[in-house]
Amino acid sequence: MPKVLFLGFVLLLLWANEPLFSKGPFPARGFAKILTDEEADLRLNRYRGFLTRDLNKTSHHNAYAMRFRLRHMPRRGEESQCSGILSGQSLGHGTSRIDFESVELGGSRVSFLLLNSEKPKAWRHSVEGGKTQQLDSDGLLAPLVRGMNQSSFELLMPFVFWGATYEKSGKVAGRPAHVYGFECPPWVKKARPSWNRITLALDDDYEAPLRVETFSNRSVAHKTYLLNSLKKIGSTWIPKTFDCKNRNDRSNTRFEVLSAALQLDLDPVLFKPEGLDRELPVPEESYLSTE
Repeated sequence: MPKVLFLGFVLLLLWANEPLFSKGPFPARGFAKILTDEEADLRLNRYRGFLTRDLNKTSHHNAYAMRFRLRHMPRRGEESQCSGILSGQSLGHGTSRIDFESVELGGSRVSFLLLNSEKPKAWRHSVEGGKTQQLDSDGLLAPLVRGMNQSSFELLMPFVFWGATYEKSGKVAGRPAHVYGFECPPWVKKARPSWNRITLALDDDYEAPLRVETFSNRSVAHKTYLLNSLKKIGSTWIPKTFDCKNRNDRSNTRFEVLSAALQLDLDPVLFKPEGLDRELPVPEESYLSTE
């Protein structure tokens, strides 16, 4: 069975996901049939269960690392870029790490540890400052890199654990999908009073995220996370590019995967707050280009 890895929809946006119940070759095309309430609940609960499975029960040699580039494209003015590595102990697990090689066009390494749940947690470590700090609610919703659109919140997608409503089925990003709506809890409303609800489009065949939209009281999303393209590395599909679009200022931050290293053995302490000061020990020859 092929594997599919979605970052940031992870997502989540970031995060990662394997196919849960693949029924055919990837990628499929067409519209998805309308689900009953029972079918809709079953699909979403399978996805939730996959994200919260016990990592201790998974086999070794499942860690991954991906070199990426963030490319911010404002409506006006010059583009900006930064690069880094996204890594984790296992494809699909809710703990991941981001190491920015350069932040805000210069400076020392800055690392983030992301832990997904209904109330997510994240930590930030700066080599220059030598400190590791846990992010508060505002920090979770703030851009990972100043001036860009992606935040820890988009990569973690904690809303998948909130109360959900099945809205519709159809085609998203050229694929059959089912759309769910999630109401924002008090901690999000306090930090972002204008936010009303978030929608998630799950792929019909692979039950993986295709699009995330954040709404205020308007009917048009003010922020959209959308998968653009995929690349197959061995038997694993990974996202080549996905966009985070801000309708308010009409900017777009594109996440581009440049290379990937899969089936790695990485020390679990690297994915704990006390391990953020350590560099990721992945040999350069382990990375396979996505070009």
